[in-house]
Amino acid sequence: MTQPLSSGEVLAVGIGSAGIRIASALSTEPLQIDRFAYVSCDRSDLEAASGGEGLLIDCPVDQKLNPSMVRGLAIPYLGSLREMVGNARVVFVIAGLGGAVGSGLAPMVAQIAGECGAVAVGVAVMPFDYEKKLRFYAGIALRRLRSTSKGVVVIDNEMLLKASPDVTLKEIYTIANEEVARALGCLLSKPTDSSIPAGVNKVLGTILQEGYSLLGIATSGSVDKTEDALARTVIAMSRIAETKEASHAVVVLSGDASLSARETGMAVKRLGSMMNNQSIDVEYTASFNGGSEMMVSVLASGFRRTKYDEYDPLAAIFGTNVIDDGMDTTLLTGLERIEACD
Repeated sequence: MTQPLSSGEVLAVGIGSAGIRIASALSTEPLQIDRFAYVSCDRSDLEAASGGEGLLIDCPVDQKLNPSMVRGLAIPYLGSLREMVGNARVVFVIAGLGGAVGSGLAPMVAQIAGECGAVAVGVAVMPFDYEKKLRFYAGIALRRLRSTSKGVVVIDNEMLLKASPDVTLKEIYTIANEEVARALGCLLSKPTDSSIPAGVNKVLGTILQEGYSLLGIATSGSVDKTEDALARTVIAMSRIAETKEASHAVVVLSGDASLSARETGMAVKRLGSMMNNQSIDVEYTASFNGGSEMMVSVLASGFRRTKYDEYDPLAAIFGTNVIDDGMDTTLLTGLERIEACD
């Protein structure tokens, strides 16, 4: 049972390049998030962020690092990380997984937040399918983030790529981050004349279930745009997990002022049949300050397995992580002579 947030603040921490871009975009919106913070090993990430405090973890080595090396570099900053999350009641840890910084620090920050008494919620953006070299660490980090958080929301970049197949390589990362920020913004928005928010408690009530949560996103401008976007969202989620496993969901509708009560009711009623689970508990939220196209997002929870379990084949064989397990850290003398780990 989620406790009311009558005391204590809600904090969002963006980690690494993708996490910082998403959190920074959220910081400009009227959300039920009280404070934003950013953590990176790259000064340019922090310089691009807005609306919050930044922590730069000094990286004396001009090379690519692996997650355990990044955690090793973060050891002198543990006090600063505890101070960053210390007053928070809820901490959303937002990171792109696969790279060294996000994969290394997201589980670590979630663990510190939990130790400080906060409800830690991971928001994990998984790599595109063509980024095959990132899969291994992404799979390990996701499993570790789930173990150090009360709940994890998983977002598949490949889902966003399929929705925008003709964009350039440069554009897809920007579009992906913007879509994720927009969907999260709708979920966590404050009450306004142009929105019907779900509220942090309802969002947490969905996320804090057993297993993983998935956030699916799709947009449509067709005649039946709400149903079309909803169907696309569910189809995209079915490529990640068995949709019938979902026990709780929040439907997010983002369009213009023409969004009708009929469309909203249809989306709520149709979700169960589309996910092949009529007993699913469904909430909804709506925003009327979007464009003529309809963006439908579905936050659904209760998934026992996802396609990302296959990203860590050793865990599938042995039943647990055998590499990067236990939040190990590495900081060796002569680190600058070690070959980079992709």
